[in-house]
Amino acid sequence: MKILVVEDNLDFAEALFECLTFEGYIVDVVTNGVAAWERAVITDYDLVLSDIELPKLDGISLCKKLRYHGYHLPIFLMTGLERDLPIILTNEAKANGYFFKPFSFQELLDRIQSHCLCC
Repeated sequence: MKILVVEDNLDFAEALFECLTFEGYIVDVVTNGVAAWERAVITDYDLVLSDIELPKLDGISLCKKLRYHGYHLPIFLMTGLERDLPIILTNEAKANGYFFKPFSFQELLDRIQSHCLCC
C-alpha cells in the first residue's frame, strides 16, 4: 500500500514516515498542499494522510480538490484544531475520517488496516 503523508511539522512527518514504513507501507512525505496535489496527480496512492493546517493549500482544500477531480482514494485528515470544527470540515470535504493530534500510532495503524479491509 502506498501512502502520501502531507505534514508541515518535519519532526511529526518523520515520525509518521518511520512508523508507516516499519509496518511495510510505501510512504511519500510532502510538506504543503500544493506539493501534495502535484504528487497525487502523477502517483497512484492508496491513501492520503493530510494535516488540515498546511502552507500553500490547506488540507480541506486539498481534499476538496482531489474529490472534485474524481479521486476516490481514502483521505484522512489530522488536526490540532478545536474538536467541533474538524468534524464539520471533514464532512464538507468528503474525507474518510480525521485524527486529533496527538494520536497514537497504533490508532492510526488500526484505522488504516480497518479501512483497507472494508474497501
